[in-house]
Amino acid sequence: MTHGISSSETAAPRRLRHKIKSLRGACALLLASGSLMFASLVSPALASTYLLGPLDVLKIRVFEWRPSAGVAFEWVPLTGEFTVSASGTLSLPIVGTIPVAGKTPEEVGDIIGQQLQQQIGLQKQPNASIEISSYRPFFVTGAVASPGKFNYLPGLTVTQALSMAGGSGSIDPKIMEIQRESLVNQGSMRELEAERTGLLARQARVDAMLSSGSKISFPRELTERSSQPGVAQLMRNEQALLDSRLRSMQSDLSALEQSKVLAKNQLEALKQKEVSLTKQIDMANRDLSSVNKLVSQGLTVSSRQLGANQNVADLESRSLDVSLAILTTQQDLTKLDQDAQAVAEKYKAAALTEAADLRDKSAANDEKSKTAQALMLNIEMRVPAALSAMTAEGRPRTITKISRTVNGSAETFVVKDDDAVLPGDVIRVEPQLDVTSKTISSTQ
Repeated sequence: MTHGISSSETAAPRRLRHKIKSLRGACALLLASGSLMFASLVSPALASTYLLGPLDVLKIRVFEWRPSAGVAFEWVPLTGEFTVSASGTLSLPIVGTIPVAGKTPEEVGDIIGQQLQQQIGLQKQPNASIEISSYRPFFVTGAVASPGKFNYLPGLTVTQALSMAGGSGSIDPKIMEIQRESLVNQGSMRELEAERTGLLARQARVDAMLSSGSKISFPRELTERSSQPGVAQLMRNEQALLDSRLRSMQSDLSALEQSKVLAKNQLEALKQKEVSLTKQIDMANRDLSSVNKLVSQGLTVSSRQLGANQNVADLESRSLDVSLAILTTQQDLTKLDQDAQAVAEKYKAAALTEAADLRDKSAANDEKSKTAQALMLNIEMRVPAALSAMTAEGRPRTITKISRTVNGSAETFVVKDDDAVLPGDVIRVEPQLDVTSKTISSTQ
């Protein structure tokens, strides 16, 4: 048995399919509008102020809501990535060529929708979402390590841009050579000045040594700089060296003086012994005379005469030894006096030798200083700007400028490290020859 199907039963699926299509269209429209919202959220700082220019790459999506079909129709030929030409225009299918330079992405979206509506004769203006797929590049030139073209990133600062170019600081090779010569020459002059200060301090010590003084009288040139730690330390070191040498000389002289005292005592003892022996010899000679007289008279034996002779001979021999010892001791005393004089002469000769060496070094130092000053004067006469382009630490002094199109005209600003960089900017790093140049913020 066959049952028929009523019209109301067949209409229900059609209404359901229509609602599904409407829902899909609404979702597609939401996605299209969501793309536009996302584009504005990518870079909040640029969303409302960013103006398009040549080489910007735009991602475009165009949708049209068709109520009759309940769907969002996508204009496929107008969907994709398009690059703004060098003349600031955008060439699109159907729509044609439209000027976009100096306009915001929202303004371009409205223009595309209007142009499409006019070209096709649509009742309602299509929605065009514009997203910046790739910002136009910025350029870095001048005194940087790697000048060239670089991709822009939102929120880019001058410091970040320069770091992408390898950092600033490279200047003209000729100026670099002049600066290098200047740095080397300045270093030589500082070394020569330090050497001259040391020579003055040493000369003052030598003068004190030659005059047998115990306190160094430093020249006024050093005493006026005694508050400087280096100079004060140098003066203390020279005084300590003088004290050490004087102590060493005094120690040598003291040792010789003690030897002289011992020798004098020994000489005095020998002289006393010599006097005693002289008395004993006189007595022995008188005794020998008496014995000789008795022997001649036959009153004593000759053996006693022999003993008396031997006693006299022994005493005379001892007297000769003492006399020789006295002479030796006297010679030792004379030698000790000569040694003491030699010690003083040794230290004096060392001071004189050092003084002569100091004179030669001072003369050489003066000549080198004159040469260094002449070289510095030559450098200053050759390129005065090269010296003004260096900081006190010897690094190149530079200034950063940005060339930017503002309201259709090119303007150049002096910028600081934290200033913002915009797409299309030309950053130029130049040697700063005029250190008083006024810095102008790029936000002006």
